[in-house]
Amino acid sequence: MIFLIISLILTFLLTAFVSGNNMSAAVGTLIGSRIIGKNAGLSIGAAGFISGLLLEGDLLKDASSLLPDSYIYVTYAFLISFLIFIIANIIRAPLSLTMALAGTSIGISLKISYKIDSSLIDKMILFWIAAPVISIIISYISERVFFRGPKREVWRTASLIKVLLIISSFFTAFTLGSNTLGFIAVIEGFNFITLAIMIISIITGSFFLSAGVIKRVGQEMYLMRYSNALVSLLVSSFLVEAATFFSVPLSNTQTLTSSVFGVGISYKYKAIYIKPFIIIVMTWIIAPLLGLILGYIA
Repeated sequence: MIFLIISLILTFLLTAFVSGNNMSAAVGTLIGSRIIGKNAGLSIGAAGFISGLLLEGDLLKDASSLLPDSYIYVTYAFLISFLIFIIANIIRAPLSLTMALAGTSIGISLKISYKIDSSLIDKMILFWIAAPVISIIISYISERVFFRGPKREVWRTASLIKVLLIISSFFTAFTLGSNTLGFIAVIEGFNFITLAIMIISIITGSFFLSAGVIKRVGQEMYLMRYSNALVSLLVSSFLVEAATFFSVPLSNTQTLTSSVFGVGISYKYKAIYIKPFIIIVMTWIIAPLLGLILGYIA
């Protein structure tokens, strides 16, 4: 019973920090460019998180097989992932909780000789490697093909892109809710109590823990225009949505960062801040490996 209570507390904390930390990826452009107000933007993000969790979160049920169905192991996995996540935030590296939790779960399962479906791990590795590459390529091509050249109806085009940005921001939040938050939910147990706690946590994290990171993605890696942000959000979201339907946990941070980078390199004379991108790439490698090691020795 005690491990159930602890795991629910950790579920609340993980969900709150994930919601707050990823709010910038979903609605940072909307709020930073003042397309809509801060509260409206946060509401869109929170609504997307909750909708994705409720409607598609259980699609990650196959991923729950990475860990034995025991609150003891769930508690250890959540605790280790939470500590990794906190450390990453201290050094201001947008770490993927998805990859940390997956690595930790595998590490714990290896330690106790729990048999994991090898095909699931194969799919995870394939998506983790292919998704960033696909994000960069599609974003690069899309930006050069669809958003270059003379614009005859500038204001109409800008207005349309703003509307599409609002829709794509909601969709980005939706895919994070279905994948990352869905992964947490299926590990804990996809039931009424878990979902109720996570919904409260999403609202808490979205409105009280997002202020410090709300503009980070767009400002530090690449100064995006509306079209840049739209391409990045759409490419990232569709890849994460595809992973969700294959029951593969995939990081929104990973795909969005790659999309932003792809958009950035489509400009011959536009400066891109490489250091933040390199730091983030390092966290993609470190997060699952660190989780695997700590999960194994815990």
